[in-house]
Amino acid sequence: MILNVALAAWGMSGREFHAPLIAAEPRLSLAAILRRSGPDGSEPGGVRCVADFQAILDDPAIDLVVVNTPNETHYPMASAALAAGKHVVLEKPITVTMDDARALAAEAKAAGRLLAVFHNRRLDGDFLTLKRHLDAGDLGDLVELEWHYDRYRAAITHKRWKEDDLPGAGTWFDLGIHLVDGMLTLFGAPDTVAADMDSLRRPNAATDFFDVRFRYPGHRVLLRASTFVREQGPVIVAHGKKGSLVIPHESAQPHDAPPTALLHTERDGRTIRERVPLEPSRHQAFYANVVDAIAGKADLAFGPEPAIAALTLIHKAIEAAGKAALKC
Repeated sequence: MILNVALAAWGMSGREFHAPLIAAEPRLSLAAILRRSGPDGSEPGGVRCVADFQAILDDPAIDLVVVNTPNETHYPMASAALAAGKHVVLEKPITVTMDDARALAAEAKAAGRLLAVFHNRRLDGDFLTLKRHLDAGDLGDLVELEWHYDRYRAAITHKRWKEDDLPGAGTWFDLGIHLVDGMLTLFGAPDTVAADMDSLRRPNAATDFFDVRFRYPGHRVLLRASTFVREQGPVIVAHGKKGSLVIPHESAQPHDAPPTALLHTERDGRTIRERVPLEPSRHQAFYANVVDAIAGKADLAFGPEPAIAALTLIHKAIEAAGKAALKC
């Protein structure tokens, strides 16, 4: 079985994420790319380019549509693809609003078509390494997990859907959704949320800083990101009653050796402080799972339900950030 795939955009996510992963999956063939700014034609490698999304919807040879477009277009484009009988892979977040997310999940179920959400960071080496040591009990009962998605991007881009104060814009929707999805995958739903969000580069613009704190029974999860971090600290710092795990940012890893994390724990009554290897990223597993799910060989690991749960917490944190802080 070979499934023909169409990409709904040829921006960064299309070129650097989806196209390479589609090419790596032997049961997929990239058959069409939507490029609104250019005439119909072909990319190197013979992939057909079209300037109109309707051309993709009307093509009976297209089995799967990847909607990797700005957040506000997720619902209408994915909905149209499902109505046209296509399976859909949708960039995160699933939609901007909760109503649209629930509607889209219902439409996919009614159409009998797969709807997968590209929460690929669950397949990152950082996440997989953290999960390995949590599952192994190396940290004991977790007390605190601090998880960063920092960058240094002082300049404002031309992308209104990322920079302006619009619904679904900013780093909390763009990056925070990855951290929230990872947290939910590991721990399920939290009890409470408190949040601080700001636009540091430009007043009254989209969020480019967030510090969000989720409380669970017995532990807390801190999710942080800023666009003014030139010197990267650890990506993950996890502390438990038995040990700690520190995963450095890739920029802090040596270039001539495999990447590692620092584990400080106890084993057999001995204190151990050692470098442990990072799990390799497994991004190719995303589309392998999508094809297996379409073929009925596996459950979909990236379906709309967990994506809706993550979006729920995105909105809960925004609501929490809007509450007035107490004066000291």
